Amino acid sequence: MKRQRPGLFSKLPFTLRRLMNQRICDVLEKLGASSERNPIKRHVENLYDELHDAGVKHLRPDVYLGDEWFSPSGIPAIAVPFYLAHTDLKEIEFLLTDSVEGGTPTSMRKFLRHEAGHSFDHGYKIARDLRWRNTFGRAPSVYRPEVYMPDSMSLNYVTHLPGHYAQSHPDEDFAETFAIAITPGFDWETRFAGRPGALEKLHFVKSLIRRNGGQLPREREIVRTYDAHRMRMTLARYYELRLAREARWQRMQSRLIQGA
Repeated sequence: MKRQRPGLFSKLPFTLRRLMNQRICDVLEKLGASSERNPIKRHVENLYDELHDAGVKHLRPDVYLGDEWFSPSGIPAIAVPFYLAHTDLKEIEFLLTDSVEGGTPTSMRKFLRHEAGHSFDHGYKIARDLRWRNTFGRAPSVYRPEVYMPDSMSLNYVTHLPGHYAQSHPDEDFAETFAIAITPGFDWETRFAGRPGALEKLHFVKSLIRRNGGQLPREREIVRTYDAHRMRMTLARYYELRLAREARWQRMQSRLIQGA
């Protein structure tokens, strides 16, 4: 078994540090952590209610624990980061990264709505529509939404997740717009009154919901990509790789900013 680098996890208390050389699948089993238990389950059920009330009557994305937030390509499903399934894992995540995406009820629901936008696209093949491409843009050949240069003054995008994430990629722009469109009680007509481009996208997404929301999504075998319950990587290795990857992204972002 590969040993963790000295000092990398020294900020963790001993009770958490001793989990690091265990496989993720074993840690989840040991802690009894799953997406079918609270607190995740109640948020998933709330998402289903929000989708129904917004007019998406038959889409119920399969929600499971993965290695990060994502919706598997072409599949109406949502992966929730495994560290959200237990307080010990959330504490590890916070101590090692200084944040927990989806760690509060408000944040959890925002991320679920965003990923539901991808699931809506996957379930009804929305992005194949020519008007979709004319509205959100043609996707670049390389999918790299983690590195982008947002324009905080732009009037063409909604703001939902932090960091002006709608500007990172056309697919993310759609998912962010969908998330706003299904948020209960959110008066987006007023909130984005000064952003004509964002309003146009919101009205288009609402029209897509009216057109597709009453239909069953296209049948597709659900494949749980990066299912955390099958991940044999240790927690230590997971964070070693992830922290190194995120450091590379930060360096790339810095070079973009310096070159702007």
